[in-house]
Amino acid sequence: MRLYLIRHGKAARDSDSGRDEDRRLAPRGKRQAEWLGETLAAGELPPVRVVASPAARAARTAALIADVLGLEVETSDEVGLSSRASWVVGLIAEAADTVSLAIVGHNPTLSMVAETLVHGVGGGGGGVGQIELRTGEAAVLDLPDPTDPIGSATLVRLLRLDD
Repeated sequence: MRLYLIRHGKAARDSDSGRDEDRRLAPRGKRQAEWLGETLAAGELPPVRVVASPAARAARTAALIADVLGLEVETSDEVGLSSRASWVVGLIAEAADTVSLAIVGHNPTLSMVAETLVHGVGGGGGGVGQIELRTGEAAVLDLPDPTDPIGSATLVRLLRLDD
């Protein structure tokens, strides 16, 4: 499986409602998401499925990416603001028959998932090699067996528009 772990694009500091889940993408976050969509579409194994957090900034990031890919976005609390790395790993295992999957969510969860998939339980120990996703960044991973992904993934590259 080709797995894309995507942290939502740069977001506004606050929302009109005052709720964190309502924070929208900043103009830079919109550019990042559109660029990611175009970059993934032009790649060797673009996502065939996009799953996103229901939080506004992640849902919008996913929608912009999915539009370029001609896909619909599935929302899941398993990748939401209060998700756990184990939930995301479970979601990946359940999608084992998917050739390429994009998951759009939040930190620290997505960085923890990337670390766990590449380095195993305990991750990189916070030292050299730690995968820390920035806003608008995608970790591209290859998983030989999505049903048993811990420590088996290869980090192919990190993608991010730095404008």
